[in-house]
Amino acid sequence: MIGSSSSAVQEPIAIRFIDHDHPITVGLGDWTTMREELYNNIQVFPTAHALARGKQTVKQRDGTEKDMEYVVVWANDYGKTRVFNTTLGHNTATVGDARYLNLVTRGLLWSCGKLGTDGKPLPGYGKPGNRQ
Repeated sequence: MIGSSSSAVQEPIAIRFIDHDHPITVGLGDWTTMREELYNNIQVFPTAHALARGKQTVKQRDGTEKDMEYVVVWANDYGKTRVFNTTLGHNTATVGDARYLNLVTRGLLWSCGKLGTDGKPLPGYGKPGNRQ
């Protein structure tokens, strides 16, 4: 779990995967969203495993720019429970992006124990018509 107190303005977020070996993120490439909200992390709890960070450049009131970077995707093995979470997905453009949909699908499959260590769905959980 990650605590957050606020989000910044709506600007593109550069997504950088920091764990390339986790089943959710294996083989995924970094990308940049359209206009999106970047939530700050006031606390990253010890059981949270950060998978990706997001960096956003925000124009300050005085006209200068400030880079802000926070965890935007994480997984959590909490006892027998698996939790996947992301703070991305506030706008239609992001939610409709194939990269976002792939990430969320993998996170859901992983949390249900239906994602292989190679990042591929287990047999019977792939795309319709393309079942393994």
